[in-house]
Amino acid sequence: MMFRETLLMKFYTNRLLLLKVVAALLMFVWAIGLIMHSIEPEEFPMIFDGVWWAIVTISTVGYGDFVPESVFGRMIGISLILVGIAIFSFFVTNLATSTILIKEQNERGLGMYKKNNHLLVIGWNERSRLLLEETHELNPSQELVLIDETLQVLPKNYSFVRYIRGNPGQDETHLRANTKQAKTVVITANLHIEERQGDANTILTLITCKGINPELYAIVELVTEAQVTNAKRAGADEIIKASQHVSLLLMNGTLFHGITDVISKMLDHDQMDHLGIARLSEELVGKTFEKAIETQEDKDQFLLGIRREGENTLHPPKHFILKRKDEIIYVKR
Repeated sequence: MMFRETLLMKFYTNRLLLLKVVAALLMFVWAIGLIMHSIEPEEFPMIFDGVWWAIVTISTVGYGDFVPESVFGRMIGISLILVGIAIFSFFVTNLATSTILIKEQNERGLGMYKKNNHLLVIGWNERSRLLLEETHELNPSQELVLIDETLQVLPKNYSFVRYIRGNPGQDETHLRANTKQAKTVVITANLHIEERQGDANTILTLITCKGINPELYAIVELVTEAQVTNAKRAGADEIIKASQHVSLLLMNGTLFHGITDVISKMLDHDQMDHLGIARLSEELVGKTFEKAIETQEDKDQFLLGIRREGENTLHPPKHFILKRKDEIIYVKR
């Protein structure tokens, strides 16, 4: 916290100093313009001519369109050239310092995120790490924001991720992550604390997210079954029951050797054959599931079932009639 306050103080101090220098410079060139117009009215008929000459001399050592004739005027010109060199050095140094401070802010999660429609991932662990990598590989243009309170510095090879350090159960953290304008949030389970406490923290984070952005699509990972009902009440759109899913994979592996490889392949979007869900096309509304199989076959999609009002029906009867808001579950070839 002390480092964060010091870093922010330096950043804002530099910005304030920069504004003061710009204001002082504007007053300075106006004063020079007034002086040159006063001592050499023939060469500088208007005050603006003197201001123009001062600005050009400071920035480029002059164009030669206005040249002071008096010794005093030339001494002012020499002074302006030296001032220009000093100001240029100041701006370059200040810009470099500000850039470094901003970079340090981002790496340590101390900044703010202002874009929208981003994917928000909460919790730094092996699962979230792979999620961020896979998402970036599939869709490089997708903005990714990570919230975590334990990660000191974001690893160098994750420059495509914007890191926000803070407690995911507090509004201040989500204000900096711009959760209000996020598209989707994935809340991963904390496996380093007692399971029930970890799930309770997950629900608290979900409530915080939904309180800030009720339209946010929330995917929640839970370790136990105890908080599933509460997660639904809090607004979870999808619930990943980690222990149950792993147990089912292990059990099916004992019954059908190699089935876990099949399931992994179907979930891996790097593979040609992977699972997908899509809206039902208008041409299939009112048609049978059998007709949908034929239609999607021409699109290299093997139909597995229908998703209706949040309920999944796998391999429905051939005469099953499709409705407008249905979604198709398929394997893409």
